[in-house]
Amino acid sequence: MKSGWSKYKPRNTLNTRKPFRESVSCGSWFIVFVGLVLQAGATEDQAVLLKDLEKNFSAIKTVQTRFKQEKELKIFSRTIVMEGRVVLENPDRLAWRIDTPIKYVLVLNGDYAMQWDEDSNKVQKMKTHGDPVFEEVIGQIEKWFSGEFSSLLNDYDLTVKSEQPPVLEFIPKQGGMIGKVIGRVTISVREDRRYVERIAIEDIGGDKTTIVFHDTVLNAPVAAKEWEVVPDA
Repeated sequence: MKSGWSKYKPRNTLNTRKPFRESVSCGSWFIVFVGLVLQAGATEDQAVLLKDLEKNFSAIKTVQTRFKQEKELKIFSRTIVMEGRVVLENPDRLAWRIDTPIKYVLVLNGDYAMQWDEDSNKVQKMKTHGDPVFEEVIGQIEKWFSGEFSSLLNDYDLTVKSEQPPVLEFIPKQGGMIGKVIGRVTISVREDRRYVERIAIEDIGGDKTTIVFHDTVLNAPVAAKEWEVVPDA
């Protein structure tokens, strides 16, 4: 069944041959990433931990952080490394920028989403409201970066691997759609419990993606240029 999301596909921005190019598409992993916003069944003790995390995350108004993503591709026996930064401004602004080895930008800004990549040097723009599928994706992004874990307690089994610093392991419940793609998601929260430090994703095909956030600044003013889609020359 076709959806409005099919009209807005993040561009494949690596200038390489298929299938290698397809496997490391910025946009494709970003869709997987936001599709993982965690839905888990929690025990009473786990619920207390999630509530504490949610309380800390609720104090966040802005986030500016760099990230390093390493994707281990089983079929190629190699690791693809990407680096960039994320900027978040509540309630409805987010910029995801990849700086190396290619340049790619996705900006969510209120009613609109825009993306740019250096291969095409073109900007795509669409409304974020009115399309149920796209609205769901946007909602997941917001909950992920806002730490609203307790509002997503349905489709994953949760194991607390460590309470301090918090490390949460999510495994899809048997029979669910998520389990056809994802094998395991592990989220490491900073020692001060104020933000996510590391996300590790294992898919059922054996590929592994690890995203580490560093140089994170919370609740600082965000420059207007962060919401510009086309980067400075």
